[in-house]
This record gives sequence, C-alpha cells and structure tokens, in this order.
Amino acid sequence: MMEMESGMDYNKVIFVSKENVTLGPMAEWMFKSILMDKDKEILSRGLVVLFPEPRNMKVTDILMNHAVPCEEQVSKEFQPEEVTEDTLIITMNFVEKVKVVEDFGISDNVYTLHEFAGEEGEVLPPHGGDETVYEASYVEIKDLLYKIKKKLEWN
Repeated sequence: MMEMESGMDYNKVIFVSKENVTLGPMAEWMFKSILMDKDKEILSRGLVVLFPEPRNMKVTDILMNHAVPCEEQVSKEFQPEEVTEDTLIITMNFVEKVKVVEDFGISDNVYTLHEFAGEEGEVLPPHGGDETVYEASYVEIKDLLYKIKKKLEWN
C-alpha cells in the first residue's frame, strides 16, 4: 500500500463514485462544510455518467437535516484532465479505485475513503434504503472525513 508522500500539499480533492449522484456528492458537500476553506477545491465526479442527473433527493435531505450547505448539482463525469499534481482522488470503494487506476492510468494519490482515513472497509451505497440507511452513510462518511482532515493537517 502506497503511503502519502510526506509534506504533500493537496489543493484539490475529487471524490469519485460510480454515478456521482449519491455518495460522491454527499462526501463533497460534507467535506466543504467541515473544511470551510475556500482555497481548497473540493469536487465530486462519477465514473458512469451517461447524462447529467440531479443529486439523489435523499442525499439532499440528509445534508439539509444536518445543516450542511449544498447547492443544486447534477452528476459530472470524471475527467483525467482535471487531475493535477496536487489532486487527491478519493473513491468511495475499491472497485472505483481500480477503475480510476486501470481506465485512466492514474495511480498517484488515489485512495479509497477508508484507506486514506487509515481504516478498513468500504462505504456501502444506501441505494434503495430508507432514511436510516442514508443517515448511517452520513455518520460513517463524516467520521472518515474528520480523520482525513486531520491527516491532511488542514485547519
């Protein structure tokens, strides 16, 4: 497993999920809210985006319930051109990480959410679940994002 280069200063984080309508956007807006740092660019992108779709309504509801500011958004496809030297790519699960590495040839600074936070496991997609399932995803992601913020030493 590749360790983060010491002193690497990321200025951009791209959360990559399958379709960019559920977990990726949830992580994006939560991280923006946690960081409150306008100098860092926080995005979410999808690996399978055939056309722009609005964010999952249950995600919007959960974010609003937790007073996480979020603008309306539609899914956007992952574009390797958006990746710069100081970009950290965080995928929601291992399958997506493998896809980024294999399909785009990007292997530097690509981690799963759990892996970068120093944890085992994967975030399970809440698709088809009720509010409690989405709430569980929110709590899990929030915990991991705080660990990531600490690891990055971002104020």
